[in-house]
Amino acid sequence: MNNDSVLIYEKKGPVAYITLNRPKKINAMTVELYDLLEAAVKDYTDDDNLLCAIVSGAGGNFSAGADLKEGARAGGSHYDGYGMFPPYRAMTLCPKPFIAAVDGYCIGSGFSCAVLYSDMCIASDRAVFGVAPQREFQGRGKVRKLSQSGKPVSGGYAKPYTRRMSLGNAFYIWMAVEKFSAQDAMRIGIASEVVPHEKLLDRTAELATTISRIPLPEIKRRTEFLRLSMEVPGSFDQRLTDIIRW
Repeated sequence: MNNDSVLIYEKKGPVAYITLNRPKKINAMTVELYDLLEAAVKDYTDDDNLLCAIVSGAGGNFSAGADLKEGARAGGSHYDGYGMFPPYRAMTLCPKPFIAAVDGYCIGSGFSCAVLYSDMCIASDRAVFGVAPQREFQGRGKVRKLSQSGKPVSGGYAKPYTRRMSLGNAFYIWMAVEKFSAQDAMRIGIASEVVPHEKLLDRTAELATTISRIPLPEIKRRTEFLRLSMEVPGSFDQRLTDIIRW
């Protein structure tokens, strides 16, 4: 473990702990952090001794999203015009679950990591969520910039909102409100529990330990089943049976 790294990756028994570690910058996500997140996810995927992963942020916040200063210095985001970000693609392809432990701010790309690409979100009572539509559009009333590819600058990557919530709530959080509370996250259905902030990590560890008592092959089967159940159209039972091939 290297506490000076922008991401801390630890293995404690069958549980992997992935901690975004830029507390002075509200864990804003840089290219370096994204790369380390992708590497940690791939290691978790390949290590059969690990059965569940917890993703959290250091210093009382999850993440304020992409580091806009880094993007400005580079003349735009490293991922402008990208499809799904590589670390989030790795999370999607991983056949084992991720639990997000969300304290404080969980905004923009941090929201994507914790809500859209993690399998379960446990929020503290002081968590604040948002997809930052005004920030993506460079402030109210201003025209959003495009990358050289013609795709939107930042935030233009695949975001599976309606796999996590209703269409109405997706419109609500992406177009109508800038931030919302942990209690609103519960109402919308994107948080599984809201707990006192001082108990957040203990509760997520408890849940991860419970999941880790399930044998690895069954964890993979259940993870696949639950993820596919959000995507398969048409005849639900038959199509699931055909695709999963128990």
